[in-house]
Amino acid sequence: MRFSTRARVALIFAVVILAVETLVTLYYAQLGWGRLRSEMMISGTITTIVCLPVATYVMKQYEKLQQMAAELAHLASVDRMTDLLNRQTFLERLDTLVTGTSPTASAGVFAYIDADYFKALNDRFGHAIGDRVIVLLATQIKEAARDGDLTARLGGEEFAMFMRGANLTRATMVADRLRRDVELSGIRLGVVGLSLSVSIGLAVHKPGTAALATMQEADRNMYAAKDGGRNAVVSELRRNRVA
Repeated sequence: MRFSTRARVALIFAVVILAVETLVTLYYAQLGWGRLRSEMMISGTITTIVCLPVATYVMKQYEKLQQMAAELAHLASVDRMTDLLNRQTFLERLDTLVTGTSPTASAGVFAYIDADYFKALNDRFGHAIGDRVIVLLATQIKEAARDGDLTARLGGEEFAMFMRGANLTRATMVADRLRRDVELSGIRLGVVGLSLSVSIGLAVHKPGTAALATMQEADRNMYAAKDGGRNAVVSELRRNRVA
């Protein structure tokens, strides 16, 4: 359960005032009710004047530190250009997902995505346009992913999407739709002569196998898509492409 700053301050104040008044009672009780009441009023006033501002300040600083820690953790886990997961975080989360899946069940389907002719694109149009292409591809991948899927920029023009719980039929539909959307999206950049496409390799996670083995199979299928002419989806050496 999360408490607001005001609730936390009130809780701290209540604990402090209770502790102070308990000590005052123990010390002054033997001097009579009149003296005890007077001392309790004085100690309560002093505690309120001192404790409330201090507790409020401390809690606000604590929440700022929490927010900074969360932001740093986020920055450490994502690719800064695209805000997709970075390679290390993606592999860690994928491994956690796969190892947490029943050894008799498939965790999902790995899609290895690579931009076609990216080096030539950079050489012809410049790195600024290349960076915009990377961001555009990342946006397309985010839009294709469902809640619970993992998406990442693995490095350079290579991306990954793990479709949690998907079967090959479903994953092929998603991947081919992504391929077609990328093919049609180059116009968004407003650069004459620029055309975009991706090659995608799919691999179904086999029950009981490691995440890395699935990734390597998807990588091989992605290169098969490249070798077959690019702008294609290859799954278990089956090819999907709009001519």
